[in-house]
Amino acid sequence: MSTLIISKTILCWTFGLALAGCVNLKSIHSYSTSSLKSLQKFEDIDYSFRKACQEECRIGQFEKQKIDPVPCPCYDEKTADSVTLIIYKAIKGYYQGLADLSANELTGYKFNALAKALKEGNFGGLNVNKQQVDAYAKISAILTRAVTDGYRRKKLSLYIGDANESVKTLLQTMDFILVDNLSKRLETQGQRLQSFYFDLVEDSDASSYEKKKIIEEYDLDIGKLEMRKELVKSYARGLSTISRGHQELFENRAKLKASELKTLLVQHANDLEDILGEWNKIKNEN
Repeated sequence: MSTLIISKTILCWTFGLALAGCVNLKSIHSYSTSSLKSLQKFEDIDYSFRKACQEECRIGQFEKQKIDPVPCPCYDEKTADSVTLIIYKAIKGYYQGLADLSANELTGYKFNALAKALKEGNFGGLNVNKQQVDAYAKISAILTRAVTDGYRRKKLSLYIGDANESVKTLLQTMDFILVDNLSKRLETQGQRLQSFYFDLVEDSDASSYEKKKIIEEYDLDIGKLEMRKELVKSYARGLSTISRGHQELFENRAKLKASELKTLLVQHANDLEDILGEWNKIKNEN
């Protein structure tokens, strides 16, 4: 074989490997940016511990047919919202870093968003345990190193490997907060509203017109609650998809150029785009 042919073969082989690596980095970037878009829908759910407390207080006033001159304080619920936001920003910061690194850019996430420490305790019905505190501290440390040490593409495997268990713990925590905490409050709120409105309709002194208006108001209030429940379910599906995608990344971190990884990540990115489409449909229908 001539020297020219050998040189061309080596060049093609080298270019092929580089191209494969480039393609897979694009897949990682697509997965991480889709994850970011899905995560940021948290900001559009329009429900929180504090809002739940205020709306439950309002239903209580309806039931008593009396306006309390002192606003419902909801201090514990406000704290629970702050804790939830801290966890959310940590996950968001991690995925912003993953998106930057997979694009071979320095990650520049504004770290002051993570300046507040997460502590163990019970905050307005939201319990934070040691595992969650440790996971948050780990992600904070990884983000600090990524920024201060100027991580780039070559550190991608290290970034993923160090963070996997912690980022999955925080994703599971967000899922628990939404599905096991806030969704249950939505259920309770719906039951109380139903009971209140049904009592009004059964009132023999109410005219047909008044009953019609009561039913219309009930439909509006229940419709809003149902939309929130559907949005929470959709968001939770996104969290599960993001977590599964990161596990695939972790298991293949030593071979980020593998074609199998590309296929898996493309599927996760597509699933997330479908969930985003579902989210927008729920929003637009209401």
